[in-house]
Amino acid sequence: MKNDTRLFLQEYQPPRDDGLGARYVFPRPVNAEPFLSANSGEVRFYSEHSPAGASGLTTRSGAAVSAGGGLNLQTESALQGRRHGLSGQTGVLKDAMLAGLKFRWFGGWAWLLGALCLLCLPVQLQAPLIGYWRWLNPRPQGNPLYAIKFYDARRGLAAGRDGALLRTTDGGLRWVAARTSLSTPFYGLALAGNKAWVVGARGTILNSRDGGASWKPQESGYKKHLYGVWFSDERRGWAVGVEGALLATVDGGEHWSPQVSSISKHLQAVAFINDRLGVAVGAEGALLVTGNGGQSWEPRAIAAPRNLTGVSAVAPNRFWVVGSNGLILSSVDAGAHWTGQSSNTTTNLTAVSFIDGERGWAAGADGVLLATSDGGASWSAQLSNSAQQLNALHFLNAKTGWAAGESGALLATADGGEAWKPLTLGPTETLNAVYFVNEQRGWAVGDNGTIVATVGGERWQAQPAETSANLRAVCFADAQHGWVAGERGTILQTTDGGAQWQALASGTEENLHGVAFPTANIGWVVGEAGLIRHSEDGGANWAAQTSNTQAWLEAVTFVDSKTGWAVGEAGTLLHTDDGGATWRKQESGTPRWLYGVAFADARTGWAVGAEGLILNTTDGGENWAVQISGVTSHLLSVHAANARRVLAVGMNGFIVQTNDGGKTWQRDVSGTTTPLRGVFARGEQAWAVGRAGAILRYAGTGGPIRTVFGNK
Repeated sequence: MKNDTRLFLQEYQPPRDDGLGARYVFPRPVNAEPFLSANSGEVRFYSEHSPAGASGLTTRSGAAVSAGGGLNLQTESALQGRRHGLSGQTGVLKDAMLAGLKFRWFGGWAWLLGALCLLCLPVQLQAPLIGYWRWLNPRPQGNPLYAIKFYDARRGLAAGRDGALLRTTDGGLRWVAARTSLSTPFYGLALAGNKAWVVGARGTILNSRDGGASWKPQESGYKKHLYGVWFSDERRGWAVGVEGALLATVDGGEHWSPQVSSISKHLQAVAFINDRLGVAVGAEGALLVTGNGGQSWEPRAIAAPRNLTGVSAVAPNRFWVVGSNGLILSSVDAGAHWTGQSSNTTTNLTAVSFIDGERGWAAGADGVLLATSDGGASWSAQLSNSAQQLNALHFLNAKTGWAAGESGALLATADGGEAWKPLTLGPTETLNAVYFVNEQRGWAVGDNGTIVATVGGERWQAQPAETSANLRAVCFADAQHGWVAGERGTILQTTDGGAQWQALASGTEENLHGVAFPTANIGWVVGEAGLIRHSEDGGANWAAQTSNTQAWLEAVTFVDSKTGWAVGEAGTLLHTDDGGATWRKQESGTPRWLYGVAFADARTGWAVGAEGLILNTTDGGENWAVQISGVTSHLLSVHAANARRVLAVGMNGFIVQTNDGGKTWQRDVSGTTTPLRGVFARGEQAWAVGRAGAILRYAGTGGPIRTVFGNK
């Protein structure tokens, strides 16, 4: 290039866990022109690097590129040793033709080694910092669980959405998250000997040979969802999934081959009595039977076809199937004929577990648990004390069993279901907002009058609210004085850190969505139909302020007793600099709904909203500019720790944050797709809250967190 121009990396994407797929992006514009064009000729890139442990030794390396408008170098380098370090790394580089650019590594082996250094150096210096979050509530975790199995009374596994793969060695009192790089949903789980298999989305199959301590992928040869799996021993197994998929293995999953199902309906579950007799069930009454290990599967018709979701098998020839609207079917001849059983419920049943021909249990929606001691001739209800849908059920014997379900629900019984003990602790009501006065003391509020508090940020305890209203917002002026706003004009106040909350007369029945108190006396609430109300005596009395809009207002923030902003429906953005005596509209430049607003100071602020929208101002809102969030789901809350560090959360478990004032936003690894509705940061700490009682805490950067979940 002319004038020996030097270029530095603009963006770096680290390699996947297999060491492949690193991405290096150099900036396009140099002196307002593309640095590569059809007329550029050959451009060479060099780096100088002194290998670790080789004092005074410098290796010069380079690459040649011709044609195109920008360098987007994607390597297939398999690096060994420390992936983000400079020493102990070897690899193989391939020529790459990307976007019309031909990359040629030159100079023989010395240049090849130097090229590796070129790739390694930016990894250490330029890699973006990806943040990781860990579950605080519910405990042990809150992602839905779809499968649970136990080897014995102490060793068990549970699997579910967002890569949830848990292991316990004490009967479920403490759970350890498995080390996997996958966030895919796991739907089915099977145990045989000391081995285990899970199946999930996009044909995923993982295998463990050490009781679930470690997992390795198996190639299914199938790219669509797998919902159920069964192994009759450590070698013979079957998996089922969408569009009638049936897979089988005879070598423990090293190789999987398709079996012919003759149907295209989704199959949800499979069970075998031995290596020959099996049943697979699924949508719209799909019921298949095999007597030869799956070499052939024969459909069986049932009256009034319903979705079939669970199956249990007991030697020598008994099967039970459960499904929607309380359906229970039984076969006493290895699936040749089926008869209905009376469940005495119309609730959808999702799982069934029998230990012999007489004693069995079924589970389903709304925490329903049923039991029988006569093979299903009669079923009776058991009390689960849970409102969550139960997706999985497993009994070892007549006394010992477990159930798992939505919101991470885990239950256990030691008396055959006469009493079920929750293994999941903490509130499961949706949490809508969170606030911390320092890095130790915080509060979160949510539906049905839920208020929880923490000292230390780890364990959360319920506080009495004396209301059943859904609470939408929370704000504290100091560690003692706080306010909560919610539906039907609800405003609560505490003057003792939440030990007691008292209702205040808001003067309105409109739903309130935001609250802000910059001091212990002066505050605002906002809500539906452009409502803004103001208090100058700590909330004892409230007066209406004129917003000049009928738009719903979703959030409000003040940086002092005079200066504040409110946001809401259709891009509405309001500002006051006189304590609300006058509110004037600021031009947001968008018709999208704005859900959250936060300011670091009187000039620097952010608003977030629908479809991943982030707006930023550096002049108090006179001008707002779009910042690229990198997500398309709704962002529901934003908080600015300072003018550089800002976090936003939203649907699908998305958490994005910036450490440069929004010039770049990085998507964090939240570990969940549960919608998140509130976020707050203090110093280096941060918390996010959301549906089903979700509370997450920022765990820093560097790598996935292997969490130990205890229920004590």
